[in-house]
Amino acid sequence: MVIGASIAGLSAARVLSDFYARVTVFERDDLPGEPASRSAVPQDRHLHMLMARGATEFEGLFPGLLDDMVAAGVVKLENRPDCIYLGAAGHVLGTGHTLRDEFTAYVPSRPHLEWQLRRRVRDIKNVEILQRSVLEPRYEPARERVTGVLLDPPEPDADPEFVAADLVVDAAGRGTRLPVWLKQWGYQPAQEATVGIGVKYASHAFRMPDGLIQEKVVVNGASHDQSLGLGMLFYEDRTWVLTTFGVANIKPPQTFSEMLTLVDELLPDYFGKALAQAEPIGKPAFHAFPASKWRRYHKLERFPAGIIPFGDAVVSFNPTFGQGMTMTSLQAGHLRRALESAVGASSDAQLAREFNRATAKTTFPVWMMNAIGDVTFHHAKADPEPRWWRSAGNLFDQFLGAAETDPVLAEWFLRRFSLLDSLYMLPPARIFGRTVVHNMRLWLNEQRAQRRGGGAARRGGTVRDVRALQLP
Repeated sequence: MVIGASIAGLSAARVLSDFYARVTVFERDDLPGEPASRSAVPQDRHLHMLMARGATEFEGLFPGLLDDMVAAGVVKLENRPDCIYLGAAGHVLGTGHTLRDEFTAYVPSRPHLEWQLRRRVRDIKNVEILQRSVLEPRYEPARERVTGVLLDPPEPDADPEFVAADLVVDAAGRGTRLPVWLKQWGYQPAQEATVGIGVKYASHAFRMPDGLIQEKVVVNGASHDQSLGLGMLFYEDRTWVLTTFGVANIKPPQTFSEMLTLVDELLPDYFGKALAQAEPIGKPAFHAFPASKWRRYHKLERFPAGIIPFGDAVVSFNPTFGQGMTMTSLQAGHLRRALESAVGASSDAQLAREFNRATAKTTFPVWMMNAIGDVTFHHAKADPEPRWWRSAGNLFDQFLGAAETDPVLAEWFLRRFSLLDSLYMLPPARIFGRTVVHNMRLWLNEQRAQRRGGGAARRGGTVRDVRALQLP
């Protein structure tokens, strides 16, 4: 059984349905029969990005998903880098109009993607989704395993209802109580890595006439000198969502007009002119994300059988990087492989051990690069924080500066940002060497321009600032 019917819980249920005769998903929230925001998922009114890697992984779980999303109006960007405006740490990447290695991106809203997954899971014959709240799992000390869950009683004076299960998947999200349960059962707590990012964000849906801008994905992240950032996506119902955010506990704009003022400050003029014709829909939504957290269950020497943590119950990433849904899709693959290897094993504790270790392997590179970016550019406090992180962040700042005007470097970053080629954001020797040569050329041209009396051109600025300095 699965605790929680969000994207993580639905993905886990899909995998489990291939290995168990019956799968039950317990969700306390009322699940809508159409794409709609849910009270139990307050963040779903804000910007969500499905990385290209995530689209591929979800398609593997749910064949036909991507075509059905496109048929429902979800934007499909097939080798269209000109439809993506990507600003990172104060640098705007210049990818050009075509890519050497083509890839396709999809832009569903969070409620739409969750609805697509939910209706597919409902159609699986051996899966049932019930609106019930889980009180806690039942643990048997003699067997050192979880044997099911206790459900909150339907009536005030009734006793909790016990439901037996061979496996319980905790997909309850950041609010998971598994750390508390482990302590109650006599297990050591998992080490927790945290990055205090202090993200506060505000979002507003709006509509504007078609054709005013060609971009469908617009991101301009915060930087060391600018603690405010924004994102803007064009969703399936021809509605845009604009999310503004602040890091280090800086408050973002609170009204739509204030959000448009930030657009004028952070984006080229043509965005502001287009949004001047926007019609806001409804009211703004607000949310806060104090810290990224990674519970390192893979380091525990003892872990109970019969239960595994999944999704944000294991690790929750800085939402401004937009990687959460994609990382959940990778965990679904880990769960499948762990179940396959656990078949016929002498101990079912092997399942949790293998799943936790596999999740850690894909979490580590993404967590590390996010944390380096947060402490370098977003004034975050990490625990632990290796000394070399800030130096690595400063070097990557030089790379991003070169990627403004070198489309090869920009494409490399775009693919890694989309988690396509590798989860490691570490440039190989050829990319590093190209960065050094490119920046040296810019510096030499700057010196020549100054000697000619043309004024000092700022290296590492916007594309328009440095384009004139490029060598033929």
